[in-house]
Amino acid sequence: MAADWFDFKNGTYAYVSGSNIGFIVENGTALMVDAGLDHSSAKNALKAFEALGVKLTGILITHGHADHFGGAGWVAQHYQIPVYAPPLEGAFAANPILEPLYLYGGAAPIAELKGKFTLAKRGVIAPHPLLHGPQCIEGIEIDVLPLPGHSPVQVGIAYKDTLFCGDAVFPTSTLQRHPILFCSDLDAWLETLSGIPDLSYTHYIAGHGEPMDDLVPLALGTESRLLELRRLTLQALTVPQEATAVLRSVAASYGIVFSSPEYLLLAQTTILAALVSLQRAGEAEIIITENRMLWRRTKAPIPEITTKDTKC
Repeated sequence: MAADWFDFKNGTYAYVSGSNIGFIVENGTALMVDAGLDHSSAKNALKAFEALGVKLTGILITHGHADHFGGAGWVAQHYQIPVYAPPLEGAFAANPILEPLYLYGGAAPIAELKGKFTLAKRGVIAPHPLLHGPQCIEGIEIDVLPLPGHSPVQVGIAYKDTLFCGDAVFPTSTLQRHPILFCSDLDAWLETLSGIPDLSYTHYIAGHGEPMDDLVPLALGTESRLLELRRLTLQALTVPQEATAVLRSVAASYGIVFSSPEYLLLAQTTILAALVSLQRAGEAEIIITENRMLWRRTKAPIPEITTKDTKC
């Protein structure tokens, strides 16, 4: 098989591409874990999968971002199989317009948010709820782990000694390319990462990057970046600021110059998540003045840092 196809010798497989796709095989049937960006990505993975000679009976979605469920609608129809997803994430998979809608503050999204990376071309029909804990899906026993933070209720899918962990962690290459990681809930993500060292699986397949036998290094790198983003956000509040001004400050710390609205809006969501984290901790608060919503510190200023002081 192709070099991007991994067989973990325990009934689990991974097709490693831009967004990874997994398979769980047992007794001649199989579950697909995430479905890639679009039908083309899914088809490429299925070419390798079909060499196994088993029947695909279901699709499991770890979270409702287009690059992970974009191919699911086509696969579900082509194979006439059900899709399972955490309820809130499944709402996004069933209604792809929700992703650009929330990125644009609930208003009808701009044209730049209608590309396939933020608006899947096809949704899935009535996904079944994927709840936490051990369960039998289409005759295969799996365990569903809560891994929220990157998205509101992201999950991991465990089978035997393999864990498909979605976007709970990111490789160093991604941290370098995209310093401002997309984040829905910074505190929830940090809590997810704090539990990674307690996991005892042998094989880990994240949503991006190569399979691993130890998730801790990537968890530490991702945690370090999130804490850095939180600190840079607080550091930007030397005077009361609008969230967009905070984003400019944090982006400047990484030398980022946005060239398209979608990347700016994705990063803005992360800054809002960091501001909410500071608000929860009592370190920042909102004030309204001159019809502007501003964020300000509630505690004494902290020592300034630069991105050179931390490591991915």
